[in-house]
Amino acid sequence: MSAIIVGASSGLGRALADALAQRRHDLLLVASDPRDLEALAADLNLRHGVIVRTLAFDLSREADPGGRIAAALEGLPAPEALLLPVGTSREDDAFTLDAAAIGQLLAINLHAPLAIVHALLPRLLETRGTIVLFGSIAAVRGRGRNVVYASAKRGLVSLYESLRQRHRPDELRVQLYQLGFLATNLTHGMKLPTAPAEPAAIARVVAARLKGKSSLRYLPEKFELIAWIVRSLPWFLYRRMKG
Repeated sequence: MSAIIVGASSGLGRALADALAQRRHDLLLVASDPRDLEALAADLNLRHGVIVRTLAFDLSREADPGGRIAAALEGLPAPEALLLPVGTSREDDAFTLDAAAIGQLLAINLHAPLAIVHALLPRLLETRGTIVLFGSIAAVRGRGRNVVYASAKRGLVSLYESLRQRHRPDELRVQLYQLGFLATNLTHGMKLPTAPAEPAAIARVVAARLKGKSSLRYLPEKFELIAWIVRSLPWFLYRRMKG
């Protein structure tokens, strides 16, 4: 099986690359830093004996990220899975950003996944493949911080639903994971209400379910209950919550 991982050089993306390589999946790894990608590819090839190709470009500066990836696939077998663990946030994302900063957040968190899915969908339909999207617990309900980030992540829910509505289960599998706090550079040093999960643990679950049914799931699973409680709060109570 071959898979594409976009955002592969750090955090969850790096953990997914390792988890899939352990399962003998050949990989195309996409990220911004070619040195990180080359080191990761060499390590995975050495330890797991899989074929690993790399493609380096900056999602925030690329108008057609899907086209870049599609071009890199020329002459290769059609991929069987596309995983998009891409995302970035800012502490000052609280109605204080200028247009350029808003555009950068949207480019990485929403435009890139949409554009890449659009470009690679014909190839994934050819292999009856799997698309894996990664949302966030931050997008469960609108709040006064992470405004642009959460808006973009909520857009991924619509993308997930649209793909499932348009394509039969035997044509395409679509999986969306709504993630809670992960132990990454984005949460390092933050005071969190619950201990962050290790990316490797999340990656193992995703890799094991790659050929499973289309679904929306929360990881870690405890966040499904948290999300339900947040959505169920009456507005007059919810609006009093900090953040």
